[in-house]
Amino acid sequence: MKRFYKEVIVAEKNGSYTVNLDGKMIKTPEKSICLMPTKEMAKAVAKEWDNQEKEIDPHNMPITKLTNTAIDRVGKRREALIDELIGFAGNDQLCYRADHPEELVKLQKMKWDPQLEKLRINHGVDLKITKGVIFVEQNSSSLLKIRSIIEKINDFRLTAFYGMVTVTGSITIGLNLFENNINVDEAWNAGHLDENFQTSQWGEDVEAAERRKNLRNELINAHYFLELCGK
Repeated sequence: MKRFYKEVIVAEKNGSYTVNLDGKMIKTPEKSICLMPTKEMAKAVAKEWDNQEKEIDPHNMPITKLTNTAIDRVGKRREALIDELIGFAGNDQLCYRADHPEELVKLQKMKWDPQLEKLRINHGVDLKITKGVIFVEQNSSSLLKIRSIIEKINDFRLTAFYGMVTVTGSITIGLNLFENNINVDEAWNAGHLDENFQTSQWGEDVEAAERRKNLRNELINAHYFLELCGK
């Protein structure tokens, strides 16, 4: 799509915020008015629209994309999305440990145990750990506690949380990042520990490097989006 507007401004509407292009409010792909909870988020979205040149490139508009997702998808399928996140809790990668090589075993223990300990201390959730990849069923009480936490998160913040969990492959890491117990670098390194270890041993091809770069950007954008959501 070619750029069809000249002026981009942030406007307030019924206690929320939107972005106007030449006086017209932007809408989501499903034609809902794009109402945002904070002025900071609207300013970030406005900046993305204003930075577009002759052609509008959605790939350069990650905050706009996350905003649309919060309105069009998360708000309309909360229960299904929460069920999906509980699936990550029941199969958290931090619970499945290698038994060799020794260097990887030690690395997992050093990087993953503190993550699980934060979950236990902050929420009383104690996930079971096993060696290998054979499925271990988590206690229903632990999953219910995690569900209770997630159900209290509003749609916009849940959009950010979903990105954190899916990129890291761990409800534990995602929740620790969401609650600012760790930073983005710590979350990335813990979530991609096995892959980082293999890369350090065998190197990385161009395609894999590009995929990892895109995933890391997704995590950075999810964390930034959470900041824009406010308290």
